Amino acid sequence: MCTSTITAATWNEIERVGRLVAERDDAWAIPRVSAEFLHTLVLAGGYRRGLEIGTSYGYSALWIGAALAHNGGLLTTIEMNAAKAALSRETFRRAGLAQALTVVHGRAEDVVAGLEGPFDFVFLDAEKSGTRGYFDLVFPKLAHRATIVTDNVTSHEAELTEFVAHIRAHPRFCSVLLPIGSGLEVSVKLDPFATTVTLDGADWVI
Repeated sequence: MCTSTITAATWNEIERVGRLVAERDDAWAIPRVSAEFLHTLVLAGGYRRGLEIGTSYGYSALWIGAALAHNGGLLTTIEMNAAKAALSRETFRRAGLAQALTVVHGRAEDVVAGLEGPFDFVFLDAEKSGTRGYFDLVFPKLAHRATIVTDNVTSHEAELTEFVAHIRAHPRFCSVLLPIGSGLEVSVKLDPFATTVTLDGADWVI
C-alpha cells in the first residue's frame, strides 16, 4: 500500500471501483498488478502530463492520476460513454483527485485533436481495433521522451498484432512487451539528444 502517494480517500475509491468492476458485465479494468505497475512507472518517470484513452469506471485512472498528482501533474482521461464519464467524475471527486483528473466525454477520434499537449505519459486501453488510430492521433502531441503503455497485448493479441508490429518497427520508438496482467506494451519515444558546449567539453542534455 503506497501510503505516501495514495491517500486514504483514493484507496477507498480504488477498492470500491474494484468491487464494482467485478460485479458488472459492462465494466473493464486492468488487473491490480498492472495498476500498481503503472502507478510506479509514472512515479519513476516523473511524468506530469498524462492522457488515458478508455476510462470505463475509472479504476486505472485512479492509480495513474494519484501518481501524477504526487508528481504535481494532471491526467486527462477520455470516455465515450456518457454515464461512465459522469460516474467517473464523481469517483474522482470522492477520491480527492478532482483537481488532478479531467474526464472528457466523447470519441477519441473526435476529441484528441482539441486537447492541449504535450503529454509525457499515455495509456491506451479502449476499443482494441482502434488502437493504431489512437496512436496516430496522439503522436503529434507527445512530449520529448514520452512513454506510451498499451494494455491487452497478450489477451487481445490478434486484435493488436498490427499495432504492435507498427510501433516496434517505428523509428522513433523503442517498444517492449512486459508480461504483466493482460500484457503491457511499453513504448518510449526516441528523440535525439541535444548538445551544449561548455568550457570542459560537451554536456548531453535530454
